[in-house]
Amino acid sequence: NYGIVGTIHTPSARTFEEGVHGATVYIGDPNQTVTLSASPFDWLEASFFYTNIQDRPYCYDFTSEFCLQDFKDKGFNVKARLKEQGVFPAVAIGLNDFAGTGLYSSEYIVGSYGINNIDFHFGLGWGTLNGSEDRIKNPLGSISDKFYERPTRLEDKGGQFQPSRYFSGEEVSPFVGISYALNNKILIKLETDNTLTPGQVGYEISKNKYSFGIDYAASDNFTIGISNERDTYLSLRFIYKSNP
Repeated sequence: NYGIVGTIHTPSARTFEEGVHGATVYIGDPNQTVTLSASPFDWLEASFFYTNIQDRPYCYDFTSEFCLQDFKDKGFNVKARLKEQGVFPAVAIGLNDFAGTGLYSSEYIVGSYGINNIDFHFGLGWGTLNGSEDRIKNPLGSISDKFYERPTRLEDKGGQFQPSRYFSGEEVSPFVGISYALNNKILIKLETDNTLTPGQVGYEISKNKYSFGIDYAASDNFTIGISNERDTYLSLRFIYKSNP
């Protein structure tokens, strides 16, 4: 949904080929997001997003019409694949909104393993991807106790790198995703969605932890997707990518 190669809300260890550029338009509730992404290498993915969040004022001077508009935000994401699939799964590590306001701030480690037309994804999520009821203790805490403490305040109201937030928090959420290619046009997706609700973005309280989606490849470059996210609402996404 946010321009990262993955299932619906959760990422995968997959990336586009080297030189691919893409644009994703996501229409959901309460936010709508446009993401521009690029893969300078087949193991690296970077993206920039701009989002509109409904029912959240831009600022709190309620005498100003400017402040009464929907909240706007922007940020950057990056993902690096550490290894390709072989006997063992492909593995990737990523940061979302790593230098922004922190509304979407999250980190993850994810593995992907494909068998024929089924692709399995399994990982751990921090930050806004840490909304599961089945949280486990942060394994990085065995390296340093500092990983157990995630700062709640941002440096300079966001827009700055804040390494102390990365992969930190007392607990972390496991997630699972499955992608099934019905044919060369239709991709069916199912995931355990760990997005924090309501969180800072203001998503509705989830009715369950599963999201289901279908993608239709209208051409080699254009995909349309629809998903029922945590049984709370339907969303649409349009993806365009240019091949090298």
